[in-house]
Amino acid sequence: MAIDRADSANHYWYADEPSRDRGVAVLEALRGYRAAELAMRRRTQESMGMGENDLIAMRYLLKSHEQGKTVGPKELAQYLGITSASITVLLDRLEKAGHLHRQPSPFDRRALIIVPVVPTDELEAATLGDIRPEIIEVVEQLDADDARIIVDFLAEMSEAVDQIDIDPVRRG
Repeated sequence: MAIDRADSANHYWYADEPSRDRGVAVLEALRGYRAAELAMRRRTQESMGMGENDLIAMRYLLKSHEQGKTVGPKELAQYLGITSASITVLLDRLEKAGHLHRQPSPFDRRALIIVPVVPTDELEAATLGDIRPEIIEVVEQLDADDARIIVDFLAEMSEAVDQIDIDPVRRG
């Protein structure tokens, strides 16, 4: 990929230094990917008539179901970071839409477990799955060295981003 120095130098959040061109191009690509991914998530939410927490909850429930694990409302609420009142509303909405059902726990008859309805529609299954086939197709084109470099880079970027709240940037 060629770096367009004139384009990267025009961004307000970077100094106009030639040594930063590569970094600017990478950060711009990450920013573009993030915007595209957020737009895809919005389209998914709209097409399925679900909010963000609904999709996250269904993905969690389906993954747990695949692994043979049972999930109760309290565990799901903790995973989503929402209150017990909010989880009740969310579960009512998903149950009414036919995405899950609640049943008595086989371990504690006072408790409930949440059982997802496994999608049979191919598009819905791909949407609720972890990774869409179109995305897998792109990453399968990478050779082993490129994949390792990208994974290492993204891991380091994630670590750097996670440190921002811990060690605030000092303003001069």
